[in-house]
Amino acid sequence: MIKNIVDYLEITERKYGSKMAYCDENREITFSGLKESALAIAGGLLDHVRIGTPVLVYMNKSVEVIEAFLGVAYTGGFYVPIDIQMPYERVKLIIDTLGAKTLLARRGDEIPEAVKKDCTVFYIEDFKARFVVRPDEIQARQRRSIDTDPVYAIFTSGSTGVPKGVLVSHRSVINFTEWWCETFEFDENEVFANQTPFYFDASVKDIYATLRCGATMHIVPKKYFSLPKKLVHYLNEKRITCIDWVPSALCMIVNFRALDKEKPEYLKKVMFLGEVMPTKQFNMWRAALPEVRYANLYGPTEATGDCTYYKIEREFEDSEPIPIGFACNNTEVLLLDGDTLVTEKDTIGEICVRGCSLAHGYFNNPEKTAEAFVRNPLQKNYYERIYRTGDLGKYNAYGEIVFMARKDSQIKHMGHRIELGEIETALSAVPGVRRGCCLYEHSTQKIVALFEGDRDTRELTEALKEKLPGYMLPNRFVALKEMPINLNGKIDRTLLKQLYIKEK
Repeated sequence: MIKNIVDYLEITERKYGSKMAYCDENREITFSGLKESALAIAGGLLDHVRIGTPVLVYMNKSVEVIEAFLGVAYTGGFYVPIDIQMPYERVKLIIDTLGAKTLLARRGDEIPEAVKKDCTVFYIEDFKARFVVRPDEIQARQRRSIDTDPVYAIFTSGSTGVPKGVLVSHRSVINFTEWWCETFEFDENEVFANQTPFYFDASVKDIYATLRCGATMHIVPKKYFSLPKKLVHYLNEKRITCIDWVPSALCMIVNFRALDKEKPEYLKKVMFLGEVMPTKQFNMWRAALPEVRYANLYGPTEATGDCTYYKIEREFEDSEPIPIGFACNNTEVLLLDGDTLVTEKDTIGEICVRGCSLAHGYFNNPEKTAEAFVRNPLQKNYYERIYRTGDLGKYNAYGEIVFMARKDSQIKHMGHRIELGEIETALSAVPGVRRGCCLYEHSTQKIVALFEGDRDTRELTEALKEKLPGYMLPNRFVALKEMPINLNGKIDRTLLKQLYIKEK
């Protein structure tokens, strides 16, 4: 029985040990090499990590990150991916939330001195060079581990300015990976091209489908996502068969007509996730590559990536939304209007999820956990958790779920789920800014920051870079002499939207 994601590595290594597993711009590794490295890392960490405790993986996206993930999993701890480009203030919030004491890094990567003061830093090169494998102790640790132990925590944006750590179990990842691989018929011949960052839960699919099936995963260099023609050439050079990317990356390729010059001849499956895929651009893909299988995927981090999927087999007009479809196996998706189940077509309800895909909750944040993970109001006879996504959906005439919008100020931008409140908190903290408000212009997919103060756009951008990752930086700034206030003494967002947001 598989109860830990390292069981996938053990099984696959026996079958495909010499096969290339993961590859980045500088290095590739076989399944046997991966197991060797992971065990060496685990051997070095055992004295510092207990079952259910966090280990920060503070590295740029690379093969070494996957080695680190699996090394942590062998110890019974859980990994927390952090990109080294992330501003220190956000890293500090994550460290404080976790109470983390252990950090894995690579030699040569710059680590802020303040981070070194908070955590004990270990370098994976040292563990691999010493190669102290402790099989008996690792096996003992694995025997004590169970499938509901956490495997990772991924931090999402928080409405109060404090990021939330979504804690996900081995059981949830294994359940999802089995469904994912069976539904889309992945095997050892699949070649994935990974686009999403490792601190984004969508990457979980590429990583663990590769591990489960004995497939191969290429980590696409970030630079290619601003060079669409070279990106398509890369897909051919690496013989990529499957991509699971955010729509912005897919739209860039067709908007710059990269498929006119060269087509990805090995590509068989194209999935998109994380934000709404514009149907116009999807139809451009389908016209260029009609034999490819396409799917729309939907789901929050709190439900281990995806909770619905839609295999696109019928035609769609450019103005027609692509459904998010149906619930994944061992998952049920409910549309609720308050506590009432919505079943009629074209009636909007909140998308709610039940099943073993649900995360444990938010690490060290019982209040937010209690708000989002609630008792199923439809089950009166025993306690059952559901997750309220805050997204609105409806059933269409085919019985398919269609995503409509967010209930609150949480947005989907560049494939990331973002709380505008976190950006507002950072904006308001900038010297010279008296009050700040952030809105989202869906028609242009831009974050708009409105502020009362005497800073110019360049100064604000530079100041916010110290506090926020790049994908959360506002795209447009509006300086106001005075922030409008409503009768409740709050910023009048309705008026600001009317004055400054163009949705047509």
